[in-house]
Amino acid sequence: MLLENLKLNRISVHEVFRRGADKRRLEPVCADLLEQLPEKAIDQFKLRITEALSAEAKSLQMQIAKHEAGSHLHNVGELLDATDEEFLELSRRIPNRLADEQRHPNIPGGVVLVFDGTVGGADHRFVGVIKAEKQTGFRRYTSREKTLTEFLDGLFLTAAQRLYKVALFVRIDENQRPPDGWNAYVFDTNISPTHRETAAQYFYEGFLGCELPQDGAYETARFFDLTRDYVKQSGLPTEKRRDIVDALHTYVKAENGRTFSSNEFAEKYLPMEHRDAFSNFLSAKKFPMRAVVRDTSAMGNRLRRRRFRFGADIELSVSAVALNDKTVEIKEGAANDFGGEGLDRWTRITIRQSLTDER
Repeated sequence: MLLENLKLNRISVHEVFRRGADKRRLEPVCADLLEQLPEKAIDQFKLRITEALSAEAKSLQMQIAKHEAGSHLHNVGELLDATDEEFLELSRRIPNRLADEQRHPNIPGGVVLVFDGTVGGADHRFVGVIKAEKQTGFRRYTSREKTLTEFLDGLFLTAAQRLYKVALFVRIDENQRPPDGWNAYVFDTNISPTHRETAAQYFYEGFLGCELPQDGAYETARFFDLTRDYVKQSGLPTEKRRDIVDALHTYVKAENGRTFSSNEFAEKYLPMEHRDAFSNFLSAKKFPMRAVVRDTSAMGNRLRRRRFRFGADIELSVSAVALNDKTVEIKEGAANDFGGEGLDRWTRITIRQSLTDER
């Protein structure tokens, strides 16, 4: 998300706390006044927001799933239309709802900033929330011709800090009925480019009421990767594992259906005794059980070439086409099946082509 013409209006700063071993909710400390920041501080604050939400690998536009009374979207709608006094009072609901959702003692506390403003050429109004973990640090300064070092506790949103989350709810059209007319953008330092599900679920789902976007290209690639991971650790014989991976390539790339599902693949290609385990594996990884749109545009070379490793010193790279049309055949067996001696596992590779190059 590119943030152009970002203008800030009101800011309130609160704090939430990590739960202890007893998992008891600790009451947040809420602001008594709106912040009055100097211009330099405002510029730095805007810079943090812009840098975060412009980081494509860590940011997502999410789908707003909850919009009823008490939801985050309902709260931000009230905040946009509030007076300054009402804004301060209403903003206290944000850290309280976040404290409700931070149920596990492993979830850290932090400073919670609630702010509003406008963004974009059309000056769309928005409400933003930042949760930033607190840090410690040192500051060097000169006093009476001496250079001193001061220890600082409770720092947050420093230039080097990476442990924070940002949510921006932008009202695009005030004439539409929510959640229509709103866009939700989330930045989370946990997100990785190919594993968006690592975003903190308590934050985007429980607190913000959002869902990960349904994206055919992303979900197709993720299904492919997760299925290979399952097959690799399934304990099935090597030959059977390779057959399933061969089928996976064909299923994802060559079948004609616009959509597919994990259940459909399991019924076609997995042994009966592995189907429930496969479903449980995908559920644990939060892969949807619904049908997803088949879209291989984000998969690059993963469907074009297969790579096999034999021991520590030998690798084979071959196109999926060559395997499917039997130009290359790979067969495993005991050494004495291939003219050797003993029962050690050997692999026979048959290539129905002449050698054309050596690298």
